[in-house]
Amino acid sequence: MRLFIGISPSDDVRRALAGMQAFLLRYGISGTYLAPENLHMTLAFIGEYPEADMVLDAMGKVAFDPFRIIYDRIGTFRKSIVWGGTEPSQPLENLAKKLRYELDRADIPFDHAEFVPHFTLARHAGFGCGLPPVEIAPVPMTVSRMILFRSDRGENGMVYTPIGAADAC
Repeated sequence: MRLFIGISPSDDVRRALAGMQAFLLRYGISGTYLAPENLHMTLAFIGEYPEADMVLDAMGKVAFDPFRIIYDRIGTFRKSIVWGGTEPSQPLENLAKKLRYELDRADIPFDHAEFVPHFTLARHAGFGCGLPPVEIAPVPMTVSRMILFRSDRGENGMVYTPIGAADAC
C-alpha cells in the first residue's frame, strides 16, 4: 500500500486554497488541479509499505503541542507544480523533524528530501509567463493532528484515504 503522513487543512484554509485554484483557472493556468478534499501538506512520503501499524506506532511517539500555521502565499516547483504555502513556522519544522526521526528509528523507509511546507494546488501546470500577481489574505489554522493516508489511483485521479492519526498532546 502506498502511504504518506500529512496534515489536512482546516475548513477555512481548504476554502481559501480552493478559491485560489478557481482564481488560477480563471487566469488561464492549466494543469491537473487537486480536488479540494485531497488537499494536504505532506510531512513524510513513505511510498509502498505494507505495515501501516508500524507507521502509526512511530507517529504515536512524536509528542507535539497544537500550534498555528498561516496560509499566506503561492509558489511553484519545477516549473510544473503550483502550491499554496505558509509563513515560516518553527513548530511545523520541528514536527516534521521529530516524525522523520521516529520513522528512521523504526526503519520505515521514506523520502528524505528536504521538508518544504506546502499544499499542492495543481500538477502539470502551464504558466509560461509566471503566476499572476495576487494578494492573499492570511488564513490561520491550528495543527493538532497528523494523519496517515493511503494513496490509491482512482478513476478520476488519486484518492487519499485517512487510515489513522496521531494527535497533539
